[in-house]
Amino acid sequence: MRSSLFLVLLFYLITPPSKYLSAQEASVAGPTGGPVFRLGFWEMLHQTYWTDEDNTFYQMTGTNRFRGGKGYQGIPSFNVTDIYIPDGLSSNVNTKRANDGNEHSKVDSAIGRITDWLPSFSLEYILPTNYWVGAGMGFHYTNTWLDDTSVRAATTGSDPSYATPLLRMFTRFYMFSGSLYFPGTPKPGGIDFFFGFGLSYVEATYAWGIRPNPDIYNNYGEAFYLQKTYMRSSGILPIQRFGLASSSDTFGFMLEFIRLPQRDLLDNPFKNQSFISSEAYNAAYNERGEDLPAKVGMGGMITRASWTYSFW
Repeated sequence: MRSSLFLVLLFYLITPPSKYLSAQEASVAGPTGGPVFRLGFWEMLHQTYWTDEDNTFYQMTGTNRFRGGKGYQGIPSFNVTDIYIPDGLSSNVNTKRANDGNEHSKVDSAIGRITDWLPSFSLEYILPTNYWVGAGMGFHYTNTWLDDTSVRAATTGSDPSYATPLLRMFTRFYMFSGSLYFPGTPKPGGIDFFFGFGLSYVEATYAWGIRPNPDIYNNYGEAFYLQKTYMRSSGILPIQRFGLASSSDTFGFMLEFIRLPQRDLLDNPFKNQSFISSEAYNAAYNERGEDLPAKVGMGGMITRASWTYSFW
């Protein structure tokens, strides 16, 4: 309801009365508060969860090693320490292919295979209004990579790889949003604050399975070799975004926070896994004390810092 009312307000602000659409006002330039086209690039992401139980891998597997585990932290694109030709625009794509070759692409969508060749970016078109705010629409594409061996919760001592099921997930976010900008449209040398709502199409591909586990083998005679497969899942999430941006005549910097609610979103491959018996799985991994959910979410916050280039 709040998002719907916000979008109605945004549409009203962007669509001025006809008496204001004079040629003189239509020619107002960006530096005096006119339309602005803003490109965001070379971003850094930090993903956190609302609670320890909201960790996506914990929801999927039920394993306490993921309870309170980390989200994604890194630079999705243009990481100078991870450049390969022809895939060097996205370090997360490089990592995905280094771990699993092209197996993710075999279960991926056509759009997903195309965006693997693109860097993460954001686009905003911001218009002046008859009030003390600017109003705009935006699109943002980014991606994350989570690996079960790197996002486990902190522990003391060594941690064997078979302490958790195998799970590697590459996730893309296609975010569409409408925002209000204060005080008015961005200007060269100024700072603007923004707040908005939108929708994100979330698409994930993952490698998942069971590693050789001596504990399971000794007790159940199973899991004596690596078993894995690949799958894709997708869904739509409502989002909220807020933050601030500064700019010079062209280049600038933006810090924004994207709020993701905890919703059933992605299919859980471990719900009805058949690599090992349910008795062996529950004994070795499922510490939730209940059945695993059929779908899982990723409730939390994505903090995004990026460079910008503005066209006034």
